[in-house]
Order: sequence, then structure tokens, then C-alpha cells
Amino acid sequence: QQYQEVIGRPHMPPYWSLGFHNCRWGYPNVKTDYEVVANYSKHEIPLETMWNDIDYMDKKKDFTVDTVNFPSNEMKTFISKLHTDGQKYVVIIDPGIKNETGYIPYDDGIKDDVFLKDKNGKPFVGMVWPGFTVFPDFFNPAAFKYWEKQIMEFIENLVPVDGLWIDMNEISNFCSGSCDTDTSVPLLTTSAGFDPNNPPYHINNKLNKAPLDQRTTSMDCVHKGGVLEYNAHNLFGLLEAKATSQALEDIKKERSL
Repeated sequence: QQYQEVIGRPHMPPYWSLGFHNCRWGYPNVKTDYEVVANYSKHEIPLETMWNDIDYMDKKKDFTVDTVNFPSNEMKTFISKLHTDGQKYVVIIDPGIKNETGYIPYDDGIKDDVFLKDKNGKPFVGMVWPGFTVFPDFFNPAAFKYWEKQIMEFIENLVPVDGLWIDMNEISNFCSGSCDTDTSVPLLTTSAGFDPNNPPYHINNKLNKAPLDQRTTSMDCVHKGGVLEYNAHNLFGLLEAKATSQALEDIKKERSL
């Protein structure tokens, strides 16, 4: 108890999260979701919650739906039936936001200045499922507000989910470091001769002592307050989880998953 007074109490999950859940990649449409749930009932297997992977998204972009295979009106009807039957629904979201002008989550993030910066002070550009992406900097308190706004509009306007599955937040990146080759003057200088991506002591990354930015963000990225990614890399997933949990509890007024 004294230890928990120092570090904080464990998160108390909602009761329904402790039941049997069904989740996999590759469901092509809402009709398949109906069939999967119905087969649990047919075979008398208890099912508490149905999940969907990125298949439901429009071109793999966060906070969207595929209007052909997972149209919002059909998703709402499906979720309403789940709720009538005492079941819940969860979808995946990733931290990578498609850097596409006209895409609201990107435009909002640029306006609010909440994306992780590269060493030159520009939004760091990586690549995940939708293509070139930028990433919220959860060291920035404004990113928590930004993230909550995106989740709230998604729940209220498109898919009234009960919980969110957050993924790819190592941060996963299909480029090694930045996908942008800009070579302008760095915003932040590090100690002379020190390369955060290739520190003097090489860990056995990828089993061959690969640079630390292998398939992730550059270690010379800069978070709010001048915090170097090299010193904060393992905190990204935790902070995204905190932002997501806080958003869900603010929106739904109940314990979050």
C-alpha cells in the first residue's frame, strides 16, 4: 500500500473487459462481424466484446470508416445490437496520422502544433499503414486535448465504440528514422560527437547492433520542452495510453478500456 501511494494505484478496468473477446485482422465488412458474433451464440460460446482491426478504416486512416464496407450507419446498427445483447465493441487506432491536407486530424494537429518534431523543428515524417504520417507528441499537454477531440468526434459522429485498442506505438515506423530527407539547420544540438541514433555503446538492436532508429522514430526527434527522443523513447506508448484513457473517461464518464 505504501508503494502504491508513491507510484499510484493500478488502473481498475471495466468489468466487461474481463470477459471473452474476439479480435483479428482481415474481416472484410460489417456483414462478417454479424456472422462472427452470431456463430458464438450458435455454438453457445460466451462473447463479451467484438473487436475490429484497421479493416474498418478509410484507406487505413485513423478516425475514419470505409464507407463501402463499414459505413457508419451500419456500424451504429451493429453496435446497437451488441449493446442490446449485453455486448461491447472495440476498434483499433494507431498514433500515425496521415499527413494529408484536408484530412481533419492532420489539419487540427498542424493548427494546434502538437506533432513530434524532427531535429529541424518540423513535424517528423514517418510511414505507417496509411503512408507518410506524423505523430502526436504526448509530452505536449495540448496533444491530450487534440487526441480527446479526435476520439470524441469519432465516437459521436461515426462509431460509438466502448473502448479503443492502441497499437504501433513503439513508435513503429516503416522507414528507419525520418522519411523526409530535408537537411536544414538542426533545431537542437547535442553533445559534440554524440549521435543519438548511434551511441557509443551499441545495444544488440535487430541482432546486429543496428542504429536505434531502425524501423522507428529518429532518436534526435524533439518533444515539447526540448526533450530528446533518445531520452524518452519508451514513454511514448505510456503517454498515448494515458491520453486515450483520459479521453474515453471524459467522454463516456465510465472506466476505460
